[in-house]
Amino acid sequence: MAKFAKHKNSGFTLIEVMIVVSIFGVLLALAAPPLTDFLEDAQARQNTNEFLSSLLLARSEAVTRNQTVSICTADGTAPTVCNASKDWNDGWISFEDLDADGARDVGEELIDQHSGLDDTSVVTTVNFDDFVTYLPSGGVSSAGTFSLCVGDASARQITVNATGRPRLAEGSCS
Repeated sequence: MAKFAKHKNSGFTLIEVMIVVSIFGVLLALAAPPLTDFLEDAQARQNTNEFLSSLLLARSEAVTRNQTVSICTADGTAPTVCNASKDWNDGWISFEDLDADGARDVGEELIDQHSGLDDTSVVTTVNFDDFVTYLPSGGVSSAGTFSLCVGDASARQITVNATGRPRLAEGSCS
């Protein structure tokens, strides 16, 4: 008589798979909103850091060159030209502003250039509608605040005081 090896079937039943998939779906639904908030917060921080680094560079260049340096909203079609659109989402440029008018003229050296922020970012300003001017002392022509928002994330505010020092703070997107 031949002996048959006992072979145990392994695997999952359809019911077991359906239970695991439904549990996974519930957990995913619970995790999705916090993940979205996390991603929006990370994007807001990235945009703020990019903008802050431009402000710090402009201030440093103004002091180093002993010359007025301005940052202005860039023109989407000609990115090395200032645009009075007051839309910082289109990008911005930093340049040596020989006549301190906040607009880049012929002969004024381009220092830095940034493309626009993510489309979901909203930049609102107080006193910095379309340009910021740093004086050779490192101060600004007028103090003001930038607020950057992404989705429903809390705003990141950059406040520039009269001495030109930018300071980060939390704000609201309303």
